[in-house]
Amino acid sequence: NGAALFDGSQCLSLSWMPHFHALPPLPLVAAALGIILHAPFSFIYHWKYAHRLPAGLPRTTHWSRRMDQAMIHFCSGCMAYATSGRWDFFVANALFNADCIYRQFMQRVRPRRNQVRIFISVVAYTIPLLRRGDLMLFSKIWFLFTISGWLFSQYPIGGWSHSVFHIVMAFVPPLLMTAAVELPASQEQLKVAAQCAVMAKESLVS
Repeated sequence: NGAALFDGSQCLSLSWMPHFHALPPLPLVAAALGIILHAPFSFIYHWKYAHRLPAGLPRTTHWSRRMDQAMIHFCSGCMAYATSGRWDFFVANALFNADCIYRQFMQRVRPRRNQVRIFISVVAYTIPLLRRGDLMLFSKIWFLFTISGWLFSQYPIGGWSHSVFHIVMAFVPPLLMTAAVELPASQEQLKVAAQCAVMAKESLVS
């Protein structure tokens, strides 16, 4: 009966993406957007400039480093919605991260302040996991952050430490995507996607 009453106008039919039956939930889109838009700037900085620029001001003031850290804040703003599904929480975090982005491009670079602000932005978007009682997911994410922080600050394996730092951090996005999918705010659109998938399968059979 539920399938019969379902409004199929929300379904998508794309020949080049046959399994993309409906738009994903907004929290999931926010998580993906933050990750995808930050990645190119991180890649440009680390692949082309970080190993060529001298340590100190030539590196910390370079546009690629500033953009990398600015886009970390953009990503943090997106993750605030991805983990909460709340627009008020997103706006509050977006304002903080916008101020952080502005400070990234001030003439005088203050690396310690920038690192503290990045840490605050990360703490902020993980707080909703605790509020909804998802201690296991919160612990997994912060276990990875702790290892990454140790690698980043202590360089226990020399020059390879930063590379391993990024490898460890690569395990965080799937956990954040899981947080986005499990939100109550995502469930309605997930139901729509499931119904659309059923309808697409039935149309192929018929």
